[in-house]
Amino acid sequence: MGKQHRHRSVNQNYIDLSDRLAALRSVKELVYAAIITALAVSFAMYVFFDIVPARGSFSSGTEDVSVLIQVRFYDVQEDDILVLKKGRLCAAVMSPEKKQIIPGQNPDGEDDRIPVMINNQNGSKQLRLVSPGEIEGKIGFVVFPLNRFGEDIRKLF
Repeated sequence: MGKQHRHRSVNQNYIDLSDRLAALRSVKELVYAAIITALAVSFAMYVFFDIVPARGSFSSGTEDVSVLIQVRFYDVQEDDILVLKKGRLCAAVMSPEKKQIIPGQNPDGEDDRIPVMINNQNGSKQLRLVSPGEIEGKIGFVVFPLNRFGEDIRKLF
């Protein structure tokens, strides 16, 4: 006995073709949505954030980490950790009361300066006043190396 082929009508062929085209349109719209989302996230990252190398101090010695920093529209709060523009220095913001103890760096009329504690390469710390123009950004998140991804920044700096 021969195999009987299913008889397909013209209407059934039209319905099948319409279903295939609808699925193709759905996939195309999904790809467009993914591309638009990726562009929007890239634009937001470019405008508000940057990824820069910074020197951290861990239990395993000193090594560079890459951190996500806010470069625009942030307020410096007490105990924020910042990246300064000169080299790869990291600084923790000190409280405003500590301004008076910095000898020779508190000239009158420069109240916009921010007191920071700078971690030097040799492991020592230096208290200094920096202007807002010297600050690269505020550290938000560790992104590299992967074994430190998302680790608390207070432990690293």
